[in-house]
Amino acid sequence: MIRLLFTVFFINALFGVFLFIKPTEIKNDLIFEIKRGDSYLRVVDNLKEIDITVPSFINVIIRYSSLDKKITYGDYLIKKQENLFTVLKKIIKSETHFRKYRIPEGSTISSILDRSNVPVSLKINGINFDKTNIHALEGRFHPNTYYYSSIEDSEDVFLEAILTQDSLLEKYWNSRTPYVSLQEPQELLVLASLIEKEACPNEHRKVAGVIYNRLRLNMPLQIDSSVIYGIEDFNGDIKKHHLRRDTPFNTYTNKGLPPMPISNPSESAINAASKPEIHSFLYFVAKDKCSHHFSETYDEHKEAIKKYQ
Repeated sequence: MIRLLFTVFFINALFGVFLFIKPTEIKNDLIFEIKRGDSYLRVVDNLKEIDITVPSFINVIIRYSSLDKKITYGDYLIKKQENLFTVLKKIIKSETHFRKYRIPEGSTISSILDRSNVPVSLKINGINFDKTNIHALEGRFHPNTYYYSSIEDSEDVFLEAILTQDSLLEKYWNSRTPYVSLQEPQELLVLASLIEKEACPNEHRKVAGVIYNRLRLNMPLQIDSSVIYGIEDFNGDIKKHHLRRDTPFNTYTNKGLPPMPISNPSESAINAASKPEIHSFLYFVAKDKCSHHFSETYDEHKEAIKKYQ
């Protein structure tokens, strides 16, 4: 009888070892999510739903050795035909898979939401923000690449982006040059957002100088990117009637800065807004990518338009 029991146990153990090292039936890489508060048994059940079965004797060993207490919530990358040993090792060692989320320089909140598959829900200074009102935070998301290990942590991406942008804004506002004729940090952020949309980093400070020169002379800024921001469902082709349409963001019909940022500016643009290049230029027109012709007079500007456009 004892020999029979030993034989049955031995066969079951061999079968378990076989399952332990045998490649899984998963045909494609997938993300396996462990939610906050999931028990080890819940994890085992969820693995079974994707055709990964953990043998009973493995469960006994893991629970007896308290390895089940080391499981951390997050997303885990399970590669096709990866064996059970590798899958469990990742989970027990908390080798979570980090997702990458990119906020590009000059992006708008609308463009971020359009390509985002993560929920956007934030609470800042006691105010709740979601997709219905998050546009009020335009400009405050620092462009960068962020990493998170779970959908549950996706909010941290946006909070980190805001905290970083707020810190940079404070830094450059406090170190601004006397030439900066603005009243508050928010205006610096608005101006930086214009710079970001109008030029590459190599010309940020020069374009900043043009904007300040026009502000000092009480000239309309006449920045197309701001006009475009105020047009709903813009199709990519700006027309003269767009420039005549009076919206809060039309810098042809309104003098001064637009009422809020029109993009999420980079550190380079914020720095340029705080330390503009000092010159006499009032106009600029694109020559090619990342290059503009700058002019002091309107007549010179008109000649440049004929030449480069």
